[in-house]
Amino acid sequence: MLFETDINPDRAPVFAAAPLELILVEAMPDVCSEHGEPAAESRPFTVSSSGPGSEIPSVGSVLRSLSTSRKYRTGGVRALVRFACPACVYCLHDVRRYRRIALLLLLVIAITIGATIVARYFAAQQFYLPLAFAILPGCFPILLFLAVVLWKRSSYFADVWMADPANQLIVFAHPNFVAAVQERRAESH
Repeated sequence: MLFETDINPDRAPVFAAAPLELILVEAMPDVCSEHGEPAAESRPFTVSSSGPGSEIPSVGSVLRSLSTSRKYRTGGVRALVRFACPACVYCLHDVRRYRRIALLLLLVIAITIGATIVARYFAAQQFYLPLAFAILPGCFPILLFLAVVLWKRSSYFADVWMADPANQLIVFAHPNFVAAVQERRAESH
C-alpha cells in the first residue's frame, strides 16, 4: 500500500546536512496495518529514507545499526516521515509486554549491584567473587543490551519503509487495512 508524502511546512531543516521532514498527504485509517483490527489508539512513528526503519528490532539489527551509525552522522538520512500509526489492542499488548520485560531486566541489574554493595558492606567475602562475575561479564552488559533491544522492539508497530526517491511511504498491510484505505480513497474521489 502506498501513501504519498509531502514536505512538512512546520519543520524546515536548520542545517544543510539535516534530513528533510516529510508528512503523509492522507491520514491512515483507524485500522491496524499489522493485524487488521480496529485501532485502539494512534502511536507516533518515524521512518527514515536510509533503509527499512520498521525492521523488527533484534540483536542482529541493533548490532547492524551500531555499525552503520557513522552513516547517520555523515548525512546518510535524506528524509524522515513522521506520522500517527494506528495500533490495535494486540499491538498495545506487545508494547506493554516488551517494556515490562525490559524494565524487569533493568531491575535484575539493580538488584545484583545492590547485592554486591550489601555483600561488600557486611564483608561477606564468600559472595565477592560470584557477585563480581555476575555484574561485569554477566548481567550488566548482557542484560542491559537485551533491555535496549526489547525496549526498541516495543516501538515496532507496522512494516513500513520509504520508497527510494522518498516521495512515498510503503506499508506492508493486512487486507482489512488495504480495504479501509481503498474505501476512504473511493469516498474522497
